[in-house]
Amino acid sequence: MYRALEELDLVRVLAALAARRPVFHSEADMQQELAWQIHLLHPAVGVRLEVRVPEPSRPGRRERVDVLLHTELGRVAIELKYPTDALSAQIADELVVLPRQGAQDVTTYDVVKDIHRVEHFVRTGLASAGAVIVISNDRSYWTDPGHGRATAASAFRLYEGTVLSGSRSWGAAAGPGTTRGREPALELSGEHRLAWGPFSRIEGASRGEFRSLLVPVHPSDPARA
Repeated sequence: MYRALEELDLVRVLAALAARRPVFHSEADMQQELAWQIHLLHPAVGVRLEVRVPEPSRPGRRERVDVLLHTELGRVAIELKYPTDALSAQIADELVVLPRQGAQDVTTYDVVKDIHRVEHFVRTGLASAGAVIVISNDRSYWTDPGHGRATAASAFRLYEGTVLSGSRSWGAAAGPGTTRGREPALELSGEHRLAWGPFSRIEGASRGEFRSLLVPVHPSDPARA
C-alpha cells in the first residue's frame, strides 16, 4: 500500500530532521537520527534498524535493510546513503569533520543498487512501499557538468532531473578496479525521476550546502498499490 509512504510524509520528516540535525558525523549517525525523527513525528510507528532480509535481492547473499518501519498501513523499507565532501565546521559546541569520500562512480552505482533492492523488498512482500534517501554536500552528485560525453558510470548518474529506469550497466570504459564486486547490471522495474531538494546550509563553511534526494518506491502492480 503506497499510502503507508504517503502517511509518513518523508519530505516533512527530512525538513524536521534538518532543523534539528543539519549535519551528521557519519551514515550511521544519519541512520539513527532519521529513525529518531520518524519516532518523534510518528510515535505509533515501529522503527527497526538493520533488519535481516529473508529473501535477498541477490540469492545466496546476506542483506539487511537500513530502516524498516511498521505502520498501520504496512511496512516501509528505507535505504540510506551519506556521501560527503571535505568539511570542517563548528556546530554550537560540536566539531564536525567530514572526509572527501570521492569514488562517485562507485557510490552512484550503490545508490541505484539501493533503489533496485527496495523494489525487490516491495515485490517480495518484505515491505508494501519504500524509499531511498541520499544526503550529501558533494555537488557532483546533483550537478550535470554539461559536457555531454558518455562515461563509464553514465547509467548510474544521479543528476537533477535524471530518470532512472530499465537496465543500468557500466559503460565499456569501466575498469575492473571500479566494477569489482559491482559487476551485475541493475534491472529497475519502476521509473524514478530524480529531484534534489535543499537539506541544510552550514554558514561560513566551505562545501557547507547539503542537499537531499528522496526516491520513493511503490508497487509496480496497480493491484498492490
